[in-house]
Amino acid sequence: MLCWRVLAWRVYRAVITIDYNESAIDYDNFGNVHFLSQTAAVTANLTYVDASGHVIIKVDNTTSGAGDPTFGRKTVYLESNELIDIGSLLIFNANHIPFGCSVWPSLFTQGQVWPAQGEIDIIENVNLETANRFSLHVGSSSCVQPTSVASNQTGTITTAVGSISNCTVTPSTGQNTVGCVTTETKPNSYGSGFASQGGGVFAMLWDLSGIAFWYFPRGSVPSDIGGTASPDPTTWGKASTWYPAASCDPSTVFGSQIITLYTDICGAFAGVPSLFTATCGPVAPNCSVLVPDPTNYNDAYWDINYLRVFTNQAATASASASASAASHSASASAGGGGTSGTGGAKSLGVGRAGWVVVALVGVAAVAL
Repeated sequence: MLCWRVLAWRVYRAVITIDYNESAIDYDNFGNVHFLSQTAAVTANLTYVDASGHVIIKVDNTTSGAGDPTFGRKTVYLESNELIDIGSLLIFNANHIPFGCSVWPSLFTQGQVWPAQGEIDIIENVNLETANRFSLHVGSSSCVQPTSVASNQTGTITTAVGSISNCTVTPSTGQNTVGCVTTETKPNSYGSGFASQGGGVFAMLWDLSGIAFWYFPRGSVPSDIGGTASPDPTTWGKASTWYPAASCDPSTVFGSQIITLYTDICGAFAGVPSLFTATCGPVAPNCSVLVPDPTNYNDAYWDINYLRVFTNQAATASASASASAASHSASASAGGGGTSGTGGAKSLGVGRAGWVVVALVGVAAVAL
């Protein structure tokens, strides 16, 4: 049975702001995109808060690229300026996640040096797939997910070889770039089904016992998520996936993490021929032919109620000194592009029982 250790939570207040990672070329994942600056994204109406107070983050669905062989569709790549550390619970409440042939959305966290400081993928899939994929990517050779955890989670481990699923990535050789993946088994965790049911909630807990993920459809969200209640993962039942510390030490193989949200087009996941044809073969012969037509991207948008991070300073302080030193000495910036924009931020109240909500706040017209 999966057991969570009870931590002594200490009140800690903080605010996280985000920047737009502007880049004319997707250097990391080779997508057919242009990541816009804050000013350009707001002007193009790709990032805004709607009349219901929802955060909308879109891929351009109005510009035609017909006849332009170098055309890249406009989108945004958002990163938090501040970092989150071990002892964090991230909750993401959304009504709509981008989907469609050639579309590749992702919500994840990443260390300042990749893959040495790790990556935690909370939401990710491509094209017309219907189930979300959770995964870890690490630079350490000591991180695996044993198949024996299957009884402690509801999702299906889809990258296992023998008795383990290897989380180690070796970029120089292209080895295991997918990481260790678990696929959600609850219905409608991705794609049109997620949107038609009114969305849902994803949660990621990173503490000294390991890393766990949950998914809750809109009608099954626990009562302590949202509102003024302090969330208690011990009452949520089995996680969708569970990476225990015994086989992947969360205090040493992960450094401080940057929260990241973006939508790519084609590239190294959605554009892989075998993956594209699996769900989009009847739609087009390959991924890139879809990019010039803006009507292919009418569903390529995020509709977000909130992203909240609850954190605990004491748990952070207890993480390994070596991991902390590596994280704070890192000078490389993830994402490959420059940033722009310096918007303001707003505070959210501190939750009861020592959980503290940290607001991921958008720049200018975007506030999460």
